[in-house]
Amino acid sequence: MTVAEHWEDLVTTALLGTDRRAVPEPPDGGLADLVADLSATRPTADAAALLLSQVAATTAVRRAGVLPGPAVPALVPPAADARPVTPPAATATWQRVVADWPVLEDEWVLAVVRSDRRLSPELVAPLLARHRGDQVRHARVLVAAGPLGEWMVEAIPRLGCAARAALQGPALAERLAELPELPIVPQHAELCACQGRGGAAEVAGVVAGGLSAGALTVADRAVLINLVARLHPSVLLPVAAALQRVDPSRPAIGLALALADLAALRHHLLTELEPA
Repeated sequence: MTVAEHWEDLVTTALLGTDRRAVPEPPDGGLADLVADLSATRPTADAAALLLSQVAATTAVRRAGVLPGPAVPALVPPAADARPVTPPAATATWQRVVADWPVLEDEWVLAVVRSDRRLSPELVAPLLARHRGDQVRHARVLVAAGPLGEWMVEAIPRLGCAARAALQGPALAERLAELPELPIVPQHAELCACQGRGGAAEVAGVVAGGLSAGALTVADRAVLINLVARLHPSVLLPVAAALQRVDPSRPAIGLALALADLAALRHHLLTELEPA
């Protein structure tokens, strides 16, 4: 009888109970000697105690007989990346962006790349997994992550891009460097070119003024979000301030405050990730 067969007998006896089945004798050899020694030290032990002693001894023998597996190759670290990592505050900003205003995430990743920084390590896997279904976004994350991103995709294949490759070479590089277009109604699209104090006043007059006068309503929420997400950065804070001054009694006050939050957050992330 082998140790494995004896173990099966012990399991069967434990299931049936020692009152219905006698404790099996161990196979000859070291296990039998060990069980004999245990029995000699406890001559008054009942059958259940003897069974437990055999279980303990057999468990030790089985564990001692386990052979080590093949040697695992040493883990090769990713190549060095001289770029500084994004600061912890930027990680908190990304978390807020994806929770509240995901329309800004493309710009956040692009700001990381343009600032000549690399993603903080704890963000690499979440961002790769989040965008594995989009070729352009996934490739942009790899640029922001640097060698660590390629290393993680090789180590964990499910972090790789699952989208069918549609762009290659210069076409892909061009898409990586630009923000995706958002649908904006023609009469508002021209506001995206407004800059400086005069431009801010013009945008505030259209957006904040329109919400105050009722010309713009909550039905325009989607297009107004897209507009604020593509305004020139120089007008964001003045526009946010104008939106916060919308009369609280107006029906669209909730939308005005939401757009003010969007503009302020966008200005914050761009300022936080300005090139050093």
